[in-house]
Amino acid sequence: MEEKVLGYGVIGTGVYCDHYFGTLGPVFKNLRPVGCSDLNVEAAKAAAARWNVPKVYTTEEMLADPEVDIVIILTNPASHYSLTMAALKAGKHVYCEKPLAASLQQANEIVEFAAEKGLFVGAAPDTFLTPEFQTVRKLLDEGAIGKVISVTANYVGPGADLWHPNAGYLYKKGVGPALDMGPYFLTTLVTLLGPIESLFAYANRGWDVREIWGKDVEVEVNTNYCGVLKFSNGVVGNLNLTYDEWRSSLPGMEIYGTEGVLFAPDPNAMMGPIKLLKAEDFKNLVNSKGDNVGARLGAIYGPEANGLFTEIETLAPRVGNQRGAGVSDMAKAIVEGRKPRVSAELCRHVTEGINAFDVSVATGEPYKMTTTFEMPAALEF
Repeated sequence: MEEKVLGYGVIGTGVYCDHYFGTLGPVFKNLRPVGCSDLNVEAAKAAAARWNVPKVYTTEEMLADPEVDIVIILTNPASHYSLTMAALKAGKHVYCEKPLAASLQQANEIVEFAAEKGLFVGAAPDTFLTPEFQTVRKLLDEGAIGKVISVTANYVGPGADLWHPNAGYLYKKGVGPALDMGPYFLTTLVTLLGPIESLFAYANRGWDVREIWGKDVEVEVNTNYCGVLKFSNGVVGNLNLTYDEWRSSLPGMEIYGTEGVLFAPDPNAMMGPIKLLKAEDFKNLVNSKGDNVGARLGAIYGPEANGLFTEIETLAPRVGNQRGAGVSDMAKAIVEGRKPRVSAELCRHVTEGINAFDVSVATGEPYKMTTTFEMPAALEF
């Protein structure tokens, strides 16, 4: 049976629109571009020309277009709430770049209104749907490392200053690394391990003024966060998010269990292999050293154990950057009458989590989460 194709429109044709136009249609065949809009009309026309998008029009015209089933919002985060609500009021399903909203209150309004209207709403990131993280999910579900005990995740780098042409907005109120990069890591963590119960964070900033492409930009937010997470299932972990460091050898993500260790890629850049160390192999290596305590310690703490890690092949190859998998899944959910894997409740939980960092920093207390969600079903490849 031929898959039903839904139409989508894009609001905001800046840096990220090519990721979506490049996959939604060319890679994910159940969607076709209908039109795009941008305050910069010339930018919208240029994007339409690059990707053979039929219509360039105002946002109001897009929301009135019956060919548009899903509206994709790729604008500055400050406008996500207002544009999402406008699209929902026009009867459109919505997929938004991260974050879903600037606050939990806004996210609650979006989720409740969408439910009232019988519409779907979701937000990036959808990188947990890539073959890499679906492979990690399968390994965890199958008990490859036994009972999960803890996790570490790290976004450590210099921010977008050296590549993004408009990076200055990242240092203004309402943004910063927690709201900008936090969604990648929190979304991946909770879709692997379940909802967060509580979160505690410390934060500071490296510079009050940053030089970005030859211009001084005043920093209005914290730019370095150390967070501690407790998940509802008892797993604990830490999440480091910083724009203040030049380089790091820290892993994107490591998950520790009673029967092994799992190395996972960075949920943003998707760089790095999946590697598995089995506890039994580790114990056998140490025991092979006999009664020599020094040799046993060398096996435990030295480089020899690194050879025990096995690189795991992904369930399927990734096609390009694969951004847009969440929109494609939403389109299938509309046709099939099920909940999307990038659900409104998941996005609200992540929105609360990224805002919890600053609440905890301000109060000096752990933040207890008030929202939860149903774990999305694993993908089949």
